[in-house]
Amino acid sequence: MKTNKFLWALPCLAMLLAATFSSCSDKNDDQPVPHSQSKHHFLMSAQSDNSFFITGFENFNEGTAVTYNKAITLPTGHLFMEKHGKYVYLQSGSMYGYGGEQTLYKYEVDANGKLSAHPAGKLSFPGSPNVVEIVFASDTKAYAVTCASRGQLIVFNPATMSVTKEIDLSPYAEGDKDPDGGNGIVRDGKLFLPLNQAKSMKEILATPAQVAVIDVATDKVDKVIKDDRATSLGMVGHTTPVIDEAGNIYFHTGPRAAMMCQFMPGKGYKEGLLRIKKGETEFDKEFYMSLQTIEGAEVGSYGMSMAYGGNGKIYTFLYKPSLVKDPDDKTYIVNKCYVPYEIDVNKKTGRILPLPASCGWAANAVIKVGDSIYFGEHTDSGIGFYRYDMATGKGSMQPSVKTPTGAYKVISLD
Repeated sequence: MKTNKFLWALPCLAMLLAATFSSCSDKNDDQPVPHSQSKHHFLMSAQSDNSFFITGFENFNEGTAVTYNKAITLPTGHLFMEKHGKYVYLQSGSMYGYGGEQTLYKYEVDANGKLSAHPAGKLSFPGSPNVVEIVFASDTKAYAVTCASRGQLIVFNPATMSVTKEIDLSPYAEGDKDPDGGNGIVRDGKLFLPLNQAKSMKEILATPAQVAVIDVATDKVDKVIKDDRATSLGMVGHTTPVIDEAGNIYFHTGPRAAMMCQFMPGKGYKEGLLRIKKGETEFDKEFYMSLQTIEGAEVGSYGMSMAYGGNGKIYTFLYKPSLVKDPDDKTYIVNKCYVPYEIDVNKKTGRILPLPASCGWAANAVIKVGDSIYFGEHTDSGIGFYRYDMATGKGSMQPSVKTPTGAYKVISLD
């Protein structure tokens, strides 16, 4: 396996190792600035000049143009960005010690959707625990997920931005003392936290998929459930669990397991999508989907962050190795090898959507707005958000919303 192939195929990891690379395009400060009284309904982030630019915008109306004139900036790393209550929480996380920082920032959102000029609070995590993900349980309790550390899950109070305790997950580690928590979700008073069981940022153990079920009221680990149909669910920094209208949770393995399948075949690595049904705390033995065998996929394919569209439809960017033109490209913009994709968990099928393919720097921002799904892309046709209409099945070949650089994440402020 050539290292350069692995790195560009996993661009978010490469971003940490090569923070000096430029983003998908130069900043464009000549675009009109939204009126100061306009209401921002959305917040996006993008990487440029070794920084993350986080900026609000009004809507996804055709012709909207986003600028970075009044953007909040954070150092390049693995960005956490989520709204909880009336606050937006931001952190450029340090994944396995690469990039980012160890500080979580809290910004108040006003009635017009504008973020406060300065943080309303911040929390610097002591001891370099490499926090990448935050999982909110309530207004006064959240979990900070660490990696390549001591196997601790940090419990903190978002209201006061103070650490309250640590949960020791080291007894559940394999190969070392840290089970490497993944991107989890809270449902019905339980935190479902994947355990990545990683050896390094680029390598995982060939163990069954694992999820720790933690009681939110007591912070005690009820059990760790396992499933040998997949390896290392919920890759930290690269995947998002989704929950459907019935309350079922879906976890995906993400890039790292897929890369292992591609470059280390026959070594016990397995990718896929698993489900934990509503009211259950075990994996659903009747549900499994591979993202390498369904329509349009191939060996090495994987999904990035996912958005739920309703009626069993999940939307993501699907990586297709066959679209790689230059495996030695160090800019991560030449290869347009991430295609907007629809997964139907009811039918266990998938399909490539009628939108252009994007580069690795812009293959993560997906959001549902009404009956539309918007994908943040950098394509041969332009940079911005491309619209897929779920009702008509039609997609746009030009960006509906133009952005200076390819979007990394996007969230609603409503």
